Amino acid sequence: MSYSKVIEEAVSFIHSGEEQKKFVSTRLLPLKNGSIGFLSDEILEQKIVFSPKPAELDCKIVGVDSGFVDKKLSSVDIVLVRAVGVCFEFEKSKINSVQYVPSIYNFPIPHISRNSLELDESNCSRSLTRLKEEISVAKKCIEKFSPAYCFLDGSLVPQYADKPRSDSAVNEMYHSIIREFESLYALAEEKNSCLVGCVEDSRGRRFCDLLAQEILPQSRLVDPSLVGNVFDSSLLGYFLEKGERTMAFRYTKDISRHAILKDFDKKWGENIYSFYLKPSELDAPLRAEFLCENGEVSKKADKIASVVFALSGVHREYAYPNILIEADLRARLTPQEIEIVFGKIFDKLSRHVKLKMRRDRRPF
Repeated sequence: MSYSKVIEEAVSFIHSGEEQKKFVSTRLLPLKNGSIGFLSDEILEQKIVFSPKPAELDCKIVGVDSGFVDKKLSSVDIVLVRAVGVCFEFEKSKINSVQYVPSIYNFPIPHISRNSLELDESNCSRSLTRLKEEISVAKKCIEKFSPAYCFLDGSLVPQYADKPRSDSAVNEMYHSIIREFESLYALAEEKNSCLVGCVEDSRGRRFCDLLAQEILPQSRLVDPSLVGNVFDSSLLGYFLEKGERTMAFRYTKDISRHAILKDFDKKWGENIYSFYLKPSELDAPLRAEFLCENGEVSKKADKIASVVFALSGVHREYAYPNILIEADLRARLTPQEIEIVFGKIFDKLSRHVKLKMRRDRRPF
């Protein structure tokens, strides 16, 4: 197949997909105007769309993010991780003071993997190392500031790629990270800090699955097959208006069948919820995740959505909580930083040691 043919097919596929999402979102509009009409184990709120107002902020809010760069050598892997926590203290929705953990400027922490790891294990180890540093900083921030909200950049749950295969050398490390997550949840509960995960570019399908399996068979507004294989954010980009959030829903239907949540204590695994919020008319919805044990899911979702809405008005084409934007800017790393570390190691070794990978020492 020629390049021009491939390009034409790609354009045609994307165009037809977008038209289908517009069509489906238009047909779903009646769901915005009234009650869903039933509740179930999966449908937790009476409406599919809510319109929270931006909160007036008079509290401390923490945001945590991390950055990393790595270099694979012939016998070891080096990973540099910089995890940063930022605390904004708000007074009448204006930032009154800013503090950083560990500090506004800090050197990344080097990690060296001495085990002989295969490629998939190496990638998994790198991701788990980053998560460990990020959780550690989040816990320090909660202990130090006792914030009303603690925002994490990304999910409140490790991802599928973070879980090694059953015979992997990094299995012990994976399970220790699960315990670290649980420790973070418990600390946030103890300090009365609301833990929120914000996913910048979600590729989840949970909301669309709920539409296809639970709501559309009852309402018959559109064929469920039209939404059963669509990313949530793609459809909701057309369906939601600025300031609207979806109903809250459980992270997964059955934690015993979820690759990651089945490794958590049920106390936590069964009480992780999500919703989507569209803070700006010109940007896609973002996904928010939170913990709720007392059953007041709707009330907590509204409260969190109001805070996320208030924090996400930095740019009309990039709607993301400003606390996490600041954390990202402070945590970001460049490839040059790991080259400095590599250079110092290389200078202290004999020239006969084959340190670089073959792909990095080609003579031509």
